[in-house]
Amino acid sequence: MLVCSTLQAQRSCATDSVHTHMMGLTSYAQAFQAKVNAVNQASENDVANCATPLIIPVAVHFQNTGIPEACAIDMALDQIEILNEDFSATNADISEWYTQQPAIWPDINNAESCIQFCLATSNHPPGFGLEEGDYAVIIDQTTGDFNSSWAGYLNIWVRDIGPLGYSPLGGSGNGDGVACHPQAFSSISCGGNTLYGSFNLGRTITHEVGHYLLLNHPWASGGCSSNDNVADTPVSSEPIYGCPSGQSIVNCNDPVLWPSYMDYCNDACLFMFSAGQITRMENYVTSSLQNLLSNSVTACQNPCNADCGCTDPGACNYDSTATNDDGSCDYSCQGCTDSTACNYDPNATQDDESCVFPPEGLPCDCSLDFPFEILNAGTGVGISETIEATAANAISSLSIEVEYVDVTGGSYAGDLLLGLCDPAGTCIEIGGYNMTYGYTDAGGWPSDWSTGTAGTYSTTVDLSSFGLTGTGNWSIEMTNGWTSTSATASWTGTVTLGDLCPGVNGPDVEGCADATACNYNAATTDDNGSCVYASGCDYCSGATDGSGSVVDGDSDNDGVCDADEVAGCQETAACNYNPNATDAAACEYAADGFDCDGNPIGCPEDINGNGTVEVTDVLLL
Repeated sequence: MLVCSTLQAQRSCATDSVHTHMMGLTSYAQAFQAKVNAVNQASENDVANCATPLIIPVAVHFQNTGIPEACAIDMALDQIEILNEDFSATNADISEWYTQQPAIWPDINNAESCIQFCLATSNHPPGFGLEEGDYAVIIDQTTGDFNSSWAGYLNIWVRDIGPLGYSPLGGSGNGDGVACHPQAFSSISCGGNTLYGSFNLGRTITHEVGHYLLLNHPWASGGCSSNDNVADTPVSSEPIYGCPSGQSIVNCNDPVLWPSYMDYCNDACLFMFSAGQITRMENYVTSSLQNLLSNSVTACQNPCNADCGCTDPGACNYDSTATNDDGSCDYSCQGCTDSTACNYDPNATQDDESCVFPPEGLPCDCSLDFPFEILNAGTGVGISETIEATAANAISSLSIEVEYVDVTGGSYAGDLLLGLCDPAGTCIEIGGYNMTYGYTDAGGWPSDWSTGTAGTYSTTVDLSSFGLTGTGNWSIEMTNGWTSTSATASWTGTVTLGDLCPGVNGPDVEGCADATACNYNAATTDDNGSCVYASGCDYCSGATDGSGSVVDGDSDNDGVCDADEVAGCQETAACNYNPNATDAAACEYAADGFDCDGNPIGCPEDINGNGTVEVTDVLLL
């Protein structure tokens, strides 16, 4: 749980102590780790398809607040609108981000989320007096912060809890939810409830829902060695309070992202999620909150009273006589109707253009087995192999079964670092302890691999979201990923790559197969020794289809790379002489009788300094 104080002067949360306490419960710790593992399996670049938004049904429970029902419904609707605006980056104050971002955070982008929230109106749980079409706003019928009758909903418990709010770090949708003090809920004061001055824009719920979707505070457990596991949020050692508009605040290495909804500023100075935060929340929803998404289909329907039916002509049950859509549209009849496709659906009656075909001459279903043996491997010791293979589409999975033996020094089975690259150079890595290949992180091995016990270990990793595909040379590498100078271990087993076919379909392609060469051809099957490389100032043009070339990086052949050239005047007598100049530029000289600062150059015989030599100068001599 994450608890925030009601001090109106500043916001605060007991993140570390409460979460540490909860992690002491075995069932909670296991469930939490499973959620984190599920999110880590998803690509950090994997963005949900907003054509199919992720809709989360919400129920709001007012508990002993004294707020009348009409006011409570208005507050709930207002809070849902705030959530949707904040998550979709359509909030009015997002303009503050676009104004301040270029100067303070030029390398950080915000993002629009595909997550949407609806105040449930349909198919309510029985026993709470709600009719079909009523908003799921419950007055004084629940207590506490859990009610299993409301599983399948993101519950908001509005109650006088002392703190501003709290949430589980990664909700379950099993009847849990987020709690909020009534004086920090929504942006409406009504029914005798007056909002806190600094927390009156509904951002407390945005903050707590972020926790519910597995976002931590930027400083996590505190200090510059702790982080929130989101790559694009700068490390912060502590929260930022108040409203530091326009300020660049550095408490570790980079400016703190204080406008993020997950920091502690006043509501008026929280106005964005980073792209990485959005992706982490979307991945969490799709991996761990499918029960909420499923429930939204019935819970979020607008009530229909007349001429109801499916009004979508593309649906299986389209009703041409209906004028009001009742949410009943069914698309189960859609799919691939081509029997030659890999994803042919014999039950589909409407083709949805989703058919996927293998490359000519290859089957739909194939896999490639890669046996390996890494014996007595110390730090960085392992294998690297190139395989000719073809992926009809993006490869689906990587399965591994390995016999592990800890030889010396206390290595773990999970220290095995595995890298995989497709012919175009798209690479992922899995596992390892404190080493990396620098590839896209596809997650770690299961938690039960974190042991030195000899034995057989196996797992399957979903790779479908990483886009690894192509025909040509695939590379796989494995090594001991623990940087201990004394530890050695052995791994022997087989890696199986799903939807990757051994061999290359079609004629052999001669060319350069070295990805570091300028004329590298990703489709090459036979390296003919034609590779050319850049050296010195030169660099590669960047093509990977064999048409690449070496680009001259010293166009004037003066021994200084073009990127390092400094233009300037090289005449020492000139006023703008630049001793560091490597390329000649225009020189500027002083006018006759004047120096470079525009001062006249005097005569030694002009004793009285009036600019001319005259009799008085002689007399002075």
